[in-house]
Amino acid sequence: MITVVTLNPALDKIFFVDGFKVGSMFRVKKVIKSAGGKGINVSRVLSSLGAQAIATGFLAGDTGKWICDNIGSLGIENSFIWVDGETRTNINIIDRECMTETEILESGPYIKESDLCSFLDVLKDTLKRTEVLICTGGLPEGVPVDFYKTLIEMAKSIGIKTILDASGDVLIEGIKAGPDFIKPNMKELSYAYGKSIESKEDVINACEEMIKSGVGSVIASMGAQGALMVDKSNRMHIKPPKINALNAIGSGDSMTAGIAFGIVNGYSKEDMMRLGTACAVSNTQFMEIGMINIESVEEYKKNCEIEYIL
Repeated sequence: MITVVTLNPALDKIFFVDGFKVGSMFRVKKVIKSAGGKGINVSRVLSSLGAQAIATGFLAGDTGKWICDNIGSLGIENSFIWVDGETRTNINIIDRECMTETEILESGPYIKESDLCSFLDVLKDTLKRTEVLICTGGLPEGVPVDFYKTLIEMAKSIGIKTILDASGDVLIEGIKAGPDFIKPNMKELSYAYGKSIESKEDVINACEEMIKSGVGSVIASMGAQGALMVDKSNRMHIKPPKINALNAIGSGDSMTAGIAFGIVNGYSKEDMMRLGTACAVSNTQFMEIGMINIESVEEYKKNCEIEYIL
């Protein structure tokens, strides 16, 4: 089983507004509403792939109940801790006329120390039937910045593979636990590396520094250019097929799901990366976030190109 930690889930609303301007009034004709947060997106894609996944973290209020019911209807098991307050709502305004996106993100509920203790107790039981632990997304208020480090250390101590997909200081602290995989984008990798990244060589150098610090494999996401996968013995560039993307939001989460699925099923690094990349590409064909089509994933896998870097 794959356990996906999503500490700060959200209700995601995408508003499509042509000619969006600050200070104006718009009547929205199209709204997409879904359970969100990076871990929820990962769990949804894992469910589509046929994996057994469990989502865990914190939920609160009526919004939290809606999210719980929504993912339950998809067959995703969950072991959320219920806390005071209200689960956050995130709004994304997409202007297809001007090709812009405007995001309005709520903070979510404050997590008390007693909530953290309850979560750790539940996670300890969940890890007994877990093969891969995914720690992904930001942390709600009240959660210490090194919390993913704690979770990764718990999992590693009993032989569970770990994936970390975070940003900023949360990523830096999590790296200290030596996760098996990290999946930063260029901005996140540059922050962790402490230097600007301008070229493929810079990406490789940054990834190799992460390996030296104890990370097993680094999968550096480069958007439409694909991803670089670097470990102690491999450096490969996975190039996706060229397609017209409708919406790239959630593609990184879809890649994370594909990678986790590959780990659980014993895929080679090449096949794991082909699947992760194909899931990321498939997600771009939906306006909804964290959605894939299995038939298209199989087709995209065949058309992914792998370049080995010496």
